[in-house]
Amino acid sequence: MKILLLAGLLAAGAQAAGYRIAGTVVNAATQQPLAGVRVTIAPLDRPDERLPFVTGQDGRFVFAGMPPGKYGLLAQCRGFLTQSYNERAGLASAVVAGPGQHTDALVVPLDPPAVIAGRVTDDAGEPVEQALVQLFSSAIVNGRRRLTPLATRQTADTGEYRFPDLPPGTYFLAASGYPWYTSFNETHGDLPARALTHTGYALQYHRSTGDPAAAEPVVLSAGQEATADFALLPLPAASVHVHVADGGDSAKQYTLTAAGPGGNRVLVRQGSQVGDLYNFWSVPPGHYTLEVTASDDGRNLYAGEPVDVGTVDMDVSVTLAQAPSLRGAVELEGGGRPPANLSAVVSDLETGLSQSAPIGPDGRFSIPGIPPRHYSVALAGTEELYLKRWTAEGAGAAVRLRLVAARGTGRIGGTVERGGTPLPGALVVLAPSADPAKPEDCRALRTGTDGGYEFRGVPPGAYALFAVEDGGDLEYANPSAIRPYLASAAKLRVAPAGAYTQRLELPATAGRPASASPEP
Repeated sequence: MKILLLAGLLAAGAQAAGYRIAGTVVNAATQQPLAGVRVTIAPLDRPDERLPFVTGQDGRFVFAGMPPGKYGLLAQCRGFLTQSYNERAGLASAVVAGPGQHTDALVVPLDPPAVIAGRVTDDAGEPVEQALVQLFSSAIVNGRRRLTPLATRQTADTGEYRFPDLPPGTYFLAASGYPWYTSFNETHGDLPARALTHTGYALQYHRSTGDPAAAEPVVLSAGQEATADFALLPLPAASVHVHVADGGDSAKQYTLTAAGPGGNRVLVRQGSQVGDLYNFWSVPPGHYTLEVTASDDGRNLYAGEPVDVGTVDMDVSVTLAQAPSLRGAVELEGGGRPPANLSAVVSDLETGLSQSAPIGPDGRFSIPGIPPRHYSVALAGTEELYLKRWTAEGAGAAVRLRLVAARGTGRIGGTVERGGTPLPGALVVLAPSADPAKPEDCRALRTGTDGGYEFRGVPPGAYALFAVEDGGDLEYANPSAIRPYLASAAKLRVAPAGAYTQRLELPATAGRPASASPEP
């Protein structure tokens, strides 16, 4: 219904304006045109109203009679990664239709997915079945390069694993497992020599190291198939018998993790069982975190315990309790009710991963079962309000937030140019000038096809504004990474509800920051 409605509106606009958005979709690896690509466009302020087009053998798409405005363009094709126009590091360019805009020869490259696959074997070259292989992605997330867990695979009886449909980028891998015969002995109660029942495999990172700091990355280009094999080494191990109190007869999930790269936890063992006793066998010596979770009568239960494992069997007792929860309330400065689409967002300061919760008409919100970590807090869903301040009360399993939101956000817009010519696809960064600046308050976007940019919903305050030509690898929320750009950055002070126009001139040398030029 929305697509048909938009088509009618666009047809009416064609009589008045008649602007074209057209181009070619190509394979990013071969530069050959792609047929059967579903290209959709939608006004930036109405993203649900999409108009589709499917490319032919020449890879061409045409949207004729478009009203003037800014549009988001998305391309989807079987066997390729879905991408927005000029998308890099999660930021895309708007396609701007209007007088003097050249939007009829766009080139939209689609990346064929990359693959990481391999085989896990033991010291004799035999396959290790049911080994856990974990994949981590190193990428810019919210302006910081972070290493985040992406997926986990369990090997087949051949010892093989496969991670398909990966975008180009940098990845790290870890593998863990246990000898098959230790599982058989534990399950069937056999009593062979202790060496057979107490043998494990050391946690290993690619390539052939047990030290997460020495792990080697796998760098993938579009469409590449990379191989990463593991040869797990045996060593003396122990059994960890977990006793659970106050858990009832509900099914419980058990995980044993080790400290991994980038502050992440690496999964060593996992399992599920009903009752109050669970056994991890063949655990190699090391320092681990044991976590037990369960659900009982609508309650999320949790227990966490550090565990130091040696070569002697050990018993660990944990008590399940209500999982940590985060509750809070939002107050509007000056009174009033929060808008219906407002939500609270908490982001892990280490991994960059976020969780959100809708804010009700009474201003209250709740995030149950949140992992115990350090978080930043933000509001999302409207450009009219900004988070002015917040406080936290309590600790441990029950933390309550009090958020104060205020009206009066500002707007900063303009163009990025080189030699007087607008520069599409440039990265524009807006960073608070406060010392020390809050990295989570930094924001960035890419210029549209007209070289223009616009930051909306900007809280009042002092800012530095600069641009770089590409910036796909720039940690724009890292104070040390953006420090070289601040000397020539434009300095702005945003007043409540203020609107500002700033032209940024990019020098001839690519990669250097743009200098500020006052708008005539």
